[in-house]
Amino acid sequence: MSTKRKVKKVNDQLINREIAELKKLIVLVVETDDLLEGLEADSIKDFENNVNALTKFTNPIISAQAFNLDAEYNRLLELERLIDSRLTTADLDGSKELKSSVIAEITEKHTEYYSDAEMKAKKVLEKVMKDFNALSHTERNQIGFSHSAELIYSPFSYLRF
Repeated sequence: MSTKRKVKKVNDQLINREIAELKKLIVLVVETDDLLEGLEADSIKDFENNVNALTKFTNPIISAQAFNLDAEYNRLLELERLIDSRLTTADLDGSKELKSSVIAEITEKHTEYYSDAEMKAKKVLEKVMKDFNALSHTERNQIGFSHSAELIYSPFSYLRF
């Protein structure tokens, strides 16, 4: 980031929930990798292409059954459905934990920043509050808010004339 943005809110609950969900998927991703390694394929699509090429069939389910690999193929499909493209092996480090870049991406997704207009308004309001708080208690009683939320002199103020 070239410009420094000020954090407005970090939703830790959403961050922790999403990380916990991804940690549950790690086991499934590792199982998928092990199955693919046992089937000597890089992906499910690669496995489908390999068995279809060997059997000359166009249906990968029939091709897998022909080689008695239908249980492994069905498990791969089930794992793919459960993982639902939320996590890949590229998202895991060597010790099969989430990479810090994945965690940083999740944290960034659930972090809100002040917009330029909000920052400008915040600075003005902070100056107003600082100036107001610098007044003595007697001077503060000279002003108040009207019904339309405007800062005006109090009806009892001796400074309003």
